[in-house]
Amino acid sequence: MAEEYPLKSLSDGVSSQNDGTAECKGATADIAEAETQSQTTSKALATAPTAPTAPTAPSYPDPLKQAILVIALILSTFIVALDVSIIATAIPTITKDFHSVDQVGWYGSAFLMCLAMFQGFWSKAYKYFPQKNVFLSCIFTFELGSLVAALAPNSAAVIAGRAVQGLGGAGLTSGCYVIIAFIVQPSRLSMVMGLFGAIWACVSVLGPVLGGVFTQNLTWRWCFWINLPIGGVTFLVILFLFSTPAHSRSGKAPPWRQYPREFDALGIVLGLGAWICLLLVLQDGGVEHVWNSSFSIGLLVGFWLFVIAFVGAEWIQGDTAIISKRLLKSRTVAACTIYSFLSNTGGVSRTYTLPIYFQAVQGVSPSNSGVRTIPSVLSFSLASLSCSIMLGKVGYYQPFLWAGGVLITIGSGLYYTLDPGSSAGKWIGYQIIAGIGQGAVIQLPAMVAQRLSARQDLSVTVGMVMFAQFVGGGFGVSTGQAILNNRLIETLPVGNSVVTPAHVLTAGATGLRKAFPNPRDLAAVVASYMIGLKDAWLFTTAVSGAAFIAAFAAEWRSINEQPAPNADAPSKSPSSTEEVKA
Repeated sequence: MAEEYPLKSLSDGVSSQNDGTAECKGATADIAEAETQSQTTSKALATAPTAPTAPTAPSYPDPLKQAILVIALILSTFIVALDVSIIATAIPTITKDFHSVDQVGWYGSAFLMCLAMFQGFWSKAYKYFPQKNVFLSCIFTFELGSLVAALAPNSAAVIAGRAVQGLGGAGLTSGCYVIIAFIVQPSRLSMVMGLFGAIWACVSVLGPVLGGVFTQNLTWRWCFWINLPIGGVTFLVILFLFSTPAHSRSGKAPPWRQYPREFDALGIVLGLGAWICLLLVLQDGGVEHVWNSSFSIGLLVGFWLFVIAFVGAEWIQGDTAIISKRLLKSRTVAACTIYSFLSNTGGVSRTYTLPIYFQAVQGVSPSNSGVRTIPSVLSFSLASLSCSIMLGKVGYYQPFLWAGGVLITIGSGLYYTLDPGSSAGKWIGYQIIAGIGQGAVIQLPAMVAQRLSARQDLSVTVGMVMFAQFVGGGFGVSTGQAILNNRLIETLPVGNSVVTPAHVLTAGATGLRKAFPNPRDLAAVVASYMIGLKDAWLFTTAVSGAAFIAAFAAEWRSINEQPAPNADAPSKSPSSTEEVKA
């Protein structure tokens, strides 16, 4: 029995070893099965639709850095707003230096044309690429255009420089609205945007004052030199202090092959074609060519063909278009877009024609002409700042649109009553009325679109409203100038060998007193100028009244409402559902 125990122990050991081997094999099988299940699960997860990534929580710069960045953005707004109107008082001198009175419409419209047509391009760039890189590119482009215009040896170079300025300025204007929304807390946004509105309003009306001072005491080229140091400071601040906020990323850049469609290259080309045709026919129609000439008719036909093609292209492009039909389904966005176009058409036209009244009709110098627009500067800026602050508190924007529309219509109508002997009380009072109205609404459409847009639509919606605003400004300058020139030529005395259309246009607004020393001849020219100006102001009255009517199309809403994150979200696409890489 004693010998059985070792045998039993051995057998037990063998049995135990076999059991251990079996357990080990079982464990190995379990591990293999688990790995197989893990691989199967991984494959399933890889092929399953990716769940949407939760939005990154907003974070904002510390107060000091935020203040410095806001100042830098204000400086960029300053130089763009300045170039909208600074050459209004310098144009008569520029045309005199280059003997280019026939190109007067291009100096303002080349800038505004590109400022408008590239709004959509830059708004897409801010959506897909780091905001810092895009904004720095815009500053560089604007500064390059300023340098070209400042060094221009001829009229064509000035126009080319102005166009490049507009290209860069388009990105600066939309960029300010986009960046501010991501670096300033919502509770302070209305106040900051009101400050931007006041700066824009003040500078755009102060522009003719500075333009007159530079033209009379230095040279008109300083209208462009002034941009270089200011833009340089902005460039350095953004370069060293600004980083693209993580929560600003709303889409992945599309493949380069899709760039022409994604950035609506076709829409830009067709829009520019329509604008150029319209500008040429407004500039030369009735002046160089009669309206029923083949030149004028051909340009008008070309304009409408471009417009039809543009509308068709925008409809087909969908969400990649400059004008998004999906966003226009919102009554408020559509009303703000139309209102922005109409109100700025009248506002910019008044800004350009008033200095002509002071210089050509009342015979004052360019600098004095600028000083006389100070009532517009003060009323414009104060109204813009105060209305933006009040809007942030009240929330409901419709009363501001209505009141502004009434005031700009009344103010424009009062401009129509001016004559060569009007007293200072009249032209000061009329400027204040129109200035308060224009200042009250200059920033409202973009602010409303900004506050009521879903995050993924913010840059595109703001770009669309800004596009309408600057198209309106360019249309106002061109149309107002065309009305003035045509009526001026039509009403000049017939049979006077001295007072001829060519002589009057060559003399320009600042040179009438030297070109026509005879009081009778001068009185005839001034009377014709006055008729042209009155008809131009009648045009601004009509479009301002139309803006007032358009305000009633907006919904009764408050900007303090929070838009739904996915409200009116576009259909999913590779470029709209994935996030930008850092």
